[in-house]
Amino acid sequence: MNNYITDIYKTLNILCVEDDKDVLEMYEALFSLIFNKVYFASNGIEGLECFQKNKDINIVLTDYMMPKCNGLEMTKEIRKRDSSVPIVMVTALESIEMLRESIDLNITSFLKKPFTSESLFLAFNTSVKSVIADRCLVKEQAQKIHYNTYQENLTFDKENLITKNDLAQKKKLFDFTCETFYKPKDILSGDSYLIKEINDDEYFLFIVDGMGKGISASVTAMLCSAFINYHIEKLKEKKEKFSLELLLKELLHYIQPNLLEYEVISANFFYFNKTEDQIQYAIFSMPPSLYMLNGSDEVYKIKSNNIPLAPYTSKFTIDSLKIQNIKKLLIYSDGLNESTLKCEENNLYNHYLKSDFKAADTIETFKKLYTERLFVQEDDITYIFLTKG
Repeated sequence: MNNYITDIYKTLNILCVEDDKDVLEMYEALFSLIFNKVYFASNGIEGLECFQKNKDINIVLTDYMMPKCNGLEMTKEIRKRDSSVPIVMVTALESIEMLRESIDLNITSFLKKPFTSESLFLAFNTSVKSVIADRCLVKEQAQKIHYNTYQENLTFDKENLITKNDLAQKKKLFDFTCETFYKPKDILSGDSYLIKEINDDEYFLFIVDGMGKGISASVTAMLCSAFINYHIEKLKEKKEKFSLELLLKELLHYIQPNLLEYEVISANFFYFNKTEDQIQYAIFSMPPSLYMLNGSDEVYKIKSNNIPLAPYTSKFTIDSLKIQNIKKLLIYSDGLNESTLKCEENNLYNHYLKSDFKAADTIETFKKLYTERLFVQEDDITYIFLTKG
């Protein structure tokens, strides 16, 4: 044996199943010098019990002819529990039926009695190589999982860095308490959002949903958020006036060359201007935002006024409504309203969204109401909840 194989032997544990005491003694004298640990059993029943009890066994060496339970019968039971552990079968028989069964049970090697030390270790080397291959595969898979987890964590850190919420601490937007909920279904989220303070009298709220799954949607959402954040910070630095129309034009100019041919973006753009007492909005194929007015129990909808942003988009619409009479407002992506209900498989949460919004005076109450109804989170969920007072 070469030194590498010899070193591998010293890390392995072997189970020897043999009813001949002289042979067992020979195994003990020989294998205790080579293997890390040697287990012994005198028949198939004891061998199976030993294998089940000791999870660190790497190789099984078993005689075929034994009382109570022969080597093949024991192997059948072992294979029910472990399909890959190398098994070396020692036999004096040359039965075609036995060989056929052995092949079906994935016996690694055969040793024909009487055997020499050379033939014994030749059989073992095949088994050891199988163990090495399994270890390498496990190690490779573990490295891949570690690397993928590392990359996913970096991606999530980047998403959180790009997602800016200037109200995260004070939570006040004029007279409103402004809070957010952001829960990606996967690390690579197709959702992103921004809450940007332009000045004391102006705020910009944004939720984007990159349509699609995985990296493409996530990258698109992050590009949109990063660009808008850059655009607003530059305006503040130069002390220039914010314009929602200008922002949309420049975003389109920036993002369209970076979109795949059939890729589209859904998004909410809300610009709050206290001086002019209005909210300007452009909604691109997002579910309708909900709001209520002071002194009223009616829930109103702010419906989408644009088709999705796409490589061919050239025009858009901006509408407005008054801020003063609004007492609460919910802006959200479709991961919320399209979630499946626990007890009503044929219904989506959209069936209860309006009533839950009406009943909730805080984001905590709203979160509790919809969480109790949802069966499972099927998409990224992002929303901004504003309540006056």
